[in-house]
Amino acid sequence: MDVVTYKFLMGTSAFVIALLGGMLAATTIQPGCGLEKLRKARNILVPSYFVLALLSFVCCFTGYDRHIESGTTLLVASFQALLFTMSMLVFIRPNVVRWGVVLRQAGVIAAGGVILFGVLFWCTDYYSRIFYAGMVAYIIQLMIYTRQFMLAYRRTVHDVEDYYDNDEEYRLSWIKMGFYSALGIGIMVIPVLFFTALYQYFVPLYVLYYGFMVMWFVNYYSKMKFVLPVIMLAPPEAIGNVQESPGEITTMASAEEEQLLKEKLQRYIDEKEYCQKDISSGCVADSLGVSLLFFRQYMKMYHGMDFRSWRKELRLREATRLFDEHAGYGIDEVCGKVGYNNCSNFNRDFKQVTGMTPKCYQKRVNEERRDAQAGEDGC
Repeated sequence: MDVVTYKFLMGTSAFVIALLGGMLAATTIQPGCGLEKLRKARNILVPSYFVLALLSFVCCFTGYDRHIESGTTLLVASFQALLFTMSMLVFIRPNVVRWGVVLRQAGVIAAGGVILFGVLFWCTDYYSRIFYAGMVAYIIQLMIYTRQFMLAYRRTVHDVEDYYDNDEEYRLSWIKMGFYSALGIGIMVIPVLFFTALYQYFVPLYVLYYGFMVMWFVNYYSKMKFVLPVIMLAPPEAIGNVQESPGEITTMASAEEEQLLKEKLQRYIDEKEYCQKDISSGCVADSLGVSLLFFRQYMKMYHGMDFRSWRKELRLREATRLFDEHAGYGIDEVCGKVGYNNCSNFNRDFKQVTGMTPKCYQKRVNEERRDAQAGEDGC
């Protein structure tokens, strides 16, 4: 790669990353709303942007040197892997992104860089061995970060679905795709180390990804408002660690209290409150005046299923009623009216219960309606 192209790429990327870091620093995070941890995590990410911008500026001023560029690329890629992973973790488990964690890992990467360049300048004969050892360490770093992210992601999906008693993974899938995109950029570093012509594509790609991260951060509240009560407030482990036993019902509530809950649940059904979106089972239990533990035990003992399955049946029963009574309702409209956020989940659940997709069911209902109308006209 010629020096002019290299300096242009590094100078431009440094400027853009510094600008994005400034935009991230200027991003307004609403006070309250459970965003305190997100605000602290943002304060960790902003300096990371500026550090990487500084590294790019240094590379720009020093110019291209094929003897040290591979080492520089490997070092910067390790810092980027750290930044990208922490950025994605901020969105799903902001409490794990702490100064101590980031600085400790950054220190290890920096120490590796010092060793690498120390060998390059003072023990040249051993440089290739140290370089390949560094590349292996980088691959291991990507594997560790991938495992760390996926564990955090699965935990968050579990917590969110447990909180709402709904299938919610589709609403978090953009975060997983974002991480895999970052992982793809990280893997792309390896061929770039050996084929420098790829550098002119690699640099714009990771700069573009920095821009996407800022955009995601700015839009975080609107996209992730539904998950904030789960990842910001009370830990779900407090519920999961409780041992549930049907026999505890008699010690927790009297027959009169159970009858009262039964009546409240009937009003819950009559008023179609099960069609409300983003209402957790805990909120439902609170509205019924019982503890979540007792509510879950009651559902299993007297309905033979958990709250999620019970509410799902009510929603799908209401969906069939809407299809039967309102010929003009579309599938998307019915999906929204019965409390689903996602049509694919609605289609899957509807087919499991009725044996046919909403489209087929609606078609059959319309055919029966036309046949009935034709019979009336014939009479």
